[in-house]
Amino acid sequence: MFVNKEYKDNFILLTFNTGTKYNVFNVKFMTELLDTLSEIEKEKKYRFIVFKGENGNFGSGADIRELNRASIDKEFASSFFNYMKDLYLKLINIDKITIAQVEGIAYGASLELLLVMDFVIASKSAKFAAPGGKIGVFPPVLLTLGPYIIGLNNVRRLAMLGEEITAEEAEKIGLITKATDEIDKETANLIYKMSFMAPSSLMLMKRHIMKYLDRDLSEVFKSLTIQVGGDESREGINAFLAKTKPSWLVNLSKL
Repeated sequence: MFVNKEYKDNFILLTFNTGTKYNVFNVKFMTELLDTLSEIEKEKKYRFIVFKGENGNFGSGADIRELNRASIDKEFASSFFNYMKDLYLKLINIDKITIAQVEGIAYGASLELLLVMDFVIASKSAKFAAPGGKIGVFPPVLLTLGPYIIGLNNVRRLAMLGEEITAEEAEKIGLITKATDEIDKETANLIYKMSFMAPSSLMLMKRHIMKYLDRDLSEVFKSLTIQVGGDESREGINAFLAKTKPSWLVNLSKL
């Protein structure tokens, strides 16, 4: 099991452990999480879901080995990115308040997961980055939803420069709700405040806030599926696995 579900007093805790130091997005993780969220939708008693990565990291994004397979197998690429798209859409549309707890790193697809959460509480030492462009894989959710949530210039910085930012910076640009050394306490405080809201009011607010976030996702994931099968993506992914430099980095010496 990559996804563990625990029932707490007033929320459901979902923890990720994909068997690696850095939790990764692969087909098994995505399908398990989709199935778990479908089960949770039926749980009318609980209004809040808390998401947390085990092993001290929220997640490092897409599994590079499955990206490698996607770069040479069109059918697998289509399936892989459809699961990813469906996961983001499920979190946008689910009638529960979602809260992510981030420790360690949140990179790539794991960072993009934060964009579809209602609230994000991170440790002050957490780091955030979207470096996919360095291996020829652009960040689809950051490009489509990011401008709406964190602004165009911040999307450019994260996506086109591939820079890593701190929790303090992430809070400043609105990627996360709060950077703190007391994640559980801050999460409990959030849930406490929202508990004063009528359940129907809270869900309607979420629905209307989130209704713009699923725009263009289908189209951008089609583009990503095509890109991953291209020469540059195959080269970038293989260079990463072989710990070598892709041709566009080698050419930097000429600048």
